[in-house]
Amino acid sequence: MVNHVRDFGILLFALFFFAQLNAQVNFVGGRAMGVSNASVTYYDNWAQFNNQAGLANINEITFGAGFQNAYFIKELGTNALAIALPTKTGVFGVNYSYFGYPKFNQNKFSLAFAKKLGKRISAGIQINYLYTHIEGEYGSQGLASGEIGIITEPINDFFIGAHVSNFWMAKYVNADEIRLPMIFKMGASYILYKKAILSAEIQKDVELPIIFKSGLEFSIEEKFFLRFGIASNPMIFSFGFGYKLKPFNVDISFSKHPVLGYSPAVSLEYAIKKKG
Repeated sequence: MVNHVRDFGILLFALFFFAQLNAQVNFVGGRAMGVSNASVTYYDNWAQFNNQAGLANINEITFGAGFQNAYFIKELGTNALAIALPTKTGVFGVNYSYFGYPKFNQNKFSLAFAKKLGKRISAGIQINYLYTHIEGEYGSQGLASGEIGIITEPINDFFIGAHVSNFWMAKYVNADEIRLPMIFKMGASYILYKKAILSAEIQKDVELPIIFKSGLEFSIEEKFFLRFGIASNPMIFSFGFGYKLKPFNVDISFSKHPVLGYSPAVSLEYAIKKKG
């Protein structure tokens, strides 16, 4: 009986996230979480989960694996994989994530493509297939959604990025009340003395208040990284660190919700160096 009550509570919590707070397998990666996801201008493999235009600068085949856990509740964990494949045409990305537990889960399969359109501008697009399973009368259902983004560097070391997820406003069949969020993000970042990145961003779900985010990433000899961030609605503080020892890269971070507590994230990467 206790287990049934607990499962029911977790299911309600997950449904609340799904309908209102973009729990559509919303993995961001250890680096992005460390700066409260003020990462719309970041160039890295995890841009597949943030702004696909950020894939455009990758020049090595890169494999990534990550995990994040909402509020240390095991049923609200997300596992993710991401592969970036640079070609002469542009950079292709393949990623997958799994959120939830057997009674409520979401699988997301995605294909991304990013390309430099000039010396100072990059664009990216991604197509997702989201498969959701809810035990019982709700059953399972899948749908397709899309994301598109851009990053530009109008002056040296200053970047502006923009991203839209679910731009065709996909929804589940026979479930008008369950529509994937359409989310706009726009932000900027500045590289300070080649030692730090200061970033700021706004995020707007068409049905929810604006979220303001800012973050700071310090680099120590380009191997060790310290990160701090803050976001609004609600006020969430984040911190984390990263270590880069080629060809490996690891990022660990935590965010703190004022009521629900801490959420950890970790991501690992391995890059295959080009021959010659």
